[in-house]
Amino acid sequence: MIGATVDALPAALETHRQRLREFLAQEVLPAERAARVRDEGDAPVDLQRRIRQRSAEAGLFRLLQPAELGGGGLGPLGAVALHETIGACGAVLGRFVLGNDGGLLRHARGDQRERFLIPVLRGEREAVLAFTDAREGPRTAAVRDGDAFVVSGVKSFVTGGARADLLLTVARVTATDGTTAGSAIFVVARDAPGVTLRREKRTLDGAVHGEFELRDVRVSAGDVLGEIGAGLPAALASVAVLRLTVAATACGTAQWALDWALANVTRPHRTGTPLAEREQVQAMLGESATELYAARAATWAAARQADARVPADLEATMAKSLATETVARIVDRAIQLTGGAAVVDDHPLAAAYRRIRSWRIAEGTTEVLRLTIARELLARRSTR
Repeated sequence: MIGATVDALPAALETHRQRLREFLAQEVLPAERAARVRDEGDAPVDLQRRIRQRSAEAGLFRLLQPAELGGGGLGPLGAVALHETIGACGAVLGRFVLGNDGGLLRHARGDQRERFLIPVLRGEREAVLAFTDAREGPRTAAVRDGDAFVVSGVKSFVTGGARADLLLTVARVTATDGTTAGSAIFVVARDAPGVTLRREKRTLDGAVHGEFELRDVRVSAGDVLGEIGAGLPAALASVAVLRLTVAATACGTAQWALDWALANVTRPHRTGTPLAEREQVQAMLGESATELYAARAATWAAARQADARVPADLEATMAKSLATETVARIVDRAIQLTGGAAVVDDHPLAAAYRRIRSWRIAEGTTEVLRLTIARELLARRSTR
């Protein structure tokens, strides 16, 4: 792997990573082939469920979850190591192997932990973030009504929403006098009265997203995560964590694509000599390897910083921007070096090309992230 010294890991974490490689090779990839899964949206629900179950039985599913809640507690460094491993195997359904760390549900308090957090950590229920308001508006709002809130709005691009049990809905809270009290996160049951799945959107990567209308949905005050006014900051903080995971997956996928290109150009070619003997091909490979080394170095540095409990939001943002742009170029070069076969719909590189495109948009577009980085640097300079 490019930059092997970058990921020198504690022995226990390296053992987990090897176990994950074996599980992906022996369980996930054969299951995908048997079901002829090309994109995530093609996968039957029972196959996704079976992967989660088999992963739990293998002791992998809860590795990234908090130790105090029965998980492995591996932290940011472990998350990067394992998600990069998934990306490097080329599996379409690899993300179902690892359960998430609870995300926004880690703000759960009291009986919320038993009702929401623990079932999600165990894989018994699925919660998704309903963050993005539909472009046509209006913004999702909540009005207090006695000991409850009435939530209305339209949420778009709710990834996995159609199959979820809980919608973690970010809404602006309006006081009874019409003033804004801030934002909050409401745990809305997918089957609650007033919740309607208006349509499903299948994106280029094969993922399925839901668009939900919430019309006068009553949510108990006991189903609000955290404090009123802290909803948006908490949601944005959770997105920052996801950026490091995206960066790691992108680095793994870039390694997979580079390995594919290297194997392809060293095979006999119809001209009689392998493509690897051509200088232009060598230059393309060298450029891919160099870019991957830089992306991995940034991602692992950010992970180690976060693992040491040093704030690393800026570094994770830079790593996500760099890694997702890098994987786009490396996969593109791999397709170019493979030729016409790689643009056929069912070719692994064609599937990878579709899958990675959204990564430059999800969790913050590259263009917006660059502005975020610059503004943070300028803000730091102004406080010197």
